[in-house]
Amino acid sequence: MSFELRTILVFLAAFFATLFVLPKIANIAYRIGLVDHPNERKVHKTPRPLVGGIGIMISATFSSLIFIPLSGLRGYFLGVSVLLLVGFFDDFKEIGHRQKFLAQILATALLIYFSKVSLENFGDLFGLGDLDLSGSKLVVWGVTVFCVVGVINAINMIDGLDGLAGGVSFLAFLSFAVHASLIGNMPLMLLNLALAGATLAFLKFNWTPASLFMGDAGSLCLGFSLAFMSLALTQGEGVRVSPVVPLLILAVPITDTVSVMLKRIVRGESPFKPDQYHMHHIFLRYGMGRVSVVKVILFISALLCSLSLLGPVFQFADYSLFLIYLAYFSVYVLSSVYIVWIFRQGDMFKEKKDSFLESSQLFGVLARRFHLLHLFRKNPRYTVHLHIECREKEKGLRFEGVALNISTGGLMASIDGLDRLYEHMIIKIIFPLDSGAHSMELPVEHLWMHDNEGKFYHGFRFLAFDGKQQQLIFKFLVEYKKE
Repeated sequence: MSFELRTILVFLAAFFATLFVLPKIANIAYRIGLVDHPNERKVHKTPRPLVGGIGIMISATFSSLIFIPLSGLRGYFLGVSVLLLVGFFDDFKEIGHRQKFLAQILATALLIYFSKVSLENFGDLFGLGDLDLSGSKLVVWGVTVFCVVGVINAINMIDGLDGLAGGVSFLAFLSFAVHASLIGNMPLMLLNLALAGATLAFLKFNWTPASLFMGDAGSLCLGFSLAFMSLALTQGEGVRVSPVVPLLILAVPITDTVSVMLKRIVRGESPFKPDQYHMHHIFLRYGMGRVSVVKVILFISALLCSLSLLGPVFQFADYSLFLIYLAYFSVYVLSSVYIVWIFRQGDMFKEKKDSFLESSQLFGVLARRFHLLHLFRKNPRYTVHLHIECREKEKGLRFEGVALNISTGGLMASIDGLDRLYEHMIIKIIFPLDSGAHSMELPVEHLWMHDNEGKFYHGFRFLAFDGKQQQLIFKFLVEYKKE
């Protein structure tokens, strides 16, 4: 069989095997209770099978056994087996964090011992020569375990929206496959293609609205696989990839995890305490829909994966690639820390611009004439205090609250008693106008929820407008600005 044909078949075999396997094991999952049940913190309303990761690894392994020489991969498959088993039990009956952490260390030890890969060289990060750790075996083992476990948990932490962890992993496997082909490492190229094919097929079931989830078995194994690729392609003798390349390929999950943990430590909290400060939470909090958030993050990931090719294709030095990563890291951290300030500055600039235009008689007429279009194009956000009523149609639930800010795209509200996410709701807004109170009902997407010492804040995005509703919001905002 020609190599080109094997390259195509290893991807297709994993892809179609996953399409075949996942519905079968999803049915088994329903029967044995291997499902993610709805609760007050989750959006889905019916149980979802937690078998995505199991299906990915079964299919990728099946394809690998047929098309890939497995010499040197024994440690990888042993580690995957450990994490798949532990992840299965965690999905089925939730085991403790300590047990999962120990399993990750064991899997990494098996990888180091049997596959002979470890993190000994960080490359020339600062233009002063390679940062090499090979003088101390104990240090090498410790650093390798730390980094592998870190990547595993980074993938686990971004698994917060349908299609996000799977999409980032798919892009990473494709990128590693390209780098493996550039240095002539055909077994690793084929293994990456098998994992990419299986992950892409999984996304068919996991894209919004997801019919099944990856589960801990999936996020642990995908994270471990990506960590293995990072080591196997960058360490050892002979032709290898720059050690900075995996940092760019995995920049999105790594940077998000490091940033979130640092912020938790600064707040005096445990770095492992769950919160809503991840990248996808920040985007949701400022009005983007779930699908849009996933697409934006995948675009960022794809861009960084593309930049990783600057090294082998254009002979960029390690320190140049590292500077690109540091630039991304800095922009991300500063943006996430000062996101509120950034939005406020944008609003202040808009208000000053509007004030300047309206202070001129010439521009005032034009401003008032075209202000409706301006409002709906820019989506400015106004601090308000409006009474609202929310209802969830399927269960007939009703809640009352106060809208704290509003734009033509959505609103933020404080709603007592609403302590969980519902994917879609109906909101009734009461507008106090000069001509009297007017009400309006709109379907909304429930984007996020934040619990601040028992007081619940929620973000909603408007899903549909008609002409009269647009005019009503516009009329209220114009009167509100005059006040």
